Amino acid sequence: MAVKHSVETLLAESFNESDLTSKQKAVLRASLSLFSEKGFEQTTTTDIARVAGVAEGTVYKRFKTKDDILKAIMSPFLAEVIPQLITEFTDAVVNASYPHFADFLQQAIGNRMQFALENRKQIRVFLQELTKRTNSQELTILIPELDQVVSALTTVLDHYKQQGEVVDWPTMRIARYIASTAVGYMLPAVLMNQSLSEAQLAKFSQEATEFLVRGLTPVAG
Repeated sequence: MAVKHSVETLLAESFNESDLTSKQKAVLRASLSLFSEKGFEQTTTTDIARVAGVAEGTVYKRFKTKDDILKAIMSPFLAEVIPQLITEFTDAVVNASYPHFADFLQQAIGNRMQFALENRKQIRVFLQELTKRTNSQELTILIPELDQVVSALTTVLDHYKQQGEVVDWPTMRIARYIASTAVGYMLPAVLMNQSLSEAQLAKFSQEATEFLVRGLTPVAG
């Protein structure tokens, strides 16, 4: 299943809707690209200015440090990009109808694996910096969207429970197993910036689905 939007595209849209000047937007776009390629610590303001096509002094007019640049990227990522991505995933996958639990898992896991692969450079930046530079208070902005996913997922799981295809466990317990299995397959590729073929993605998705179906199917008797 194709992914509708990329992290980079959504961030670019967020930058475009801000009150930043064209040069400041160029600085943020260049910074995101360089942080993704080289890492935050290895990127210099000279690198950023060169890629953005601006004087190094222009970088410092709005952003006093690299941390200020990263914060200017992380803030819309948390406030705008993640909520939109969650809503898109919920509408496209969780709210869709599938005849069997295995079909639902195949689509959900395949979708998230495809998303992780297509956005692996950006995801690596945010994974590396999120825990170090974002406090728990900032993450509360995501609660409404996460509640939306949990509510939709509960409806889906209740349906398959009634069909006898899913064990009668709480939604969050099942969601943790699904998420941890999918992450276990994709995290190495994301962190090491590996490319995967469509055949490899399909294989991983199928393996994860088979593992989860076996573990989440009610035991007879």
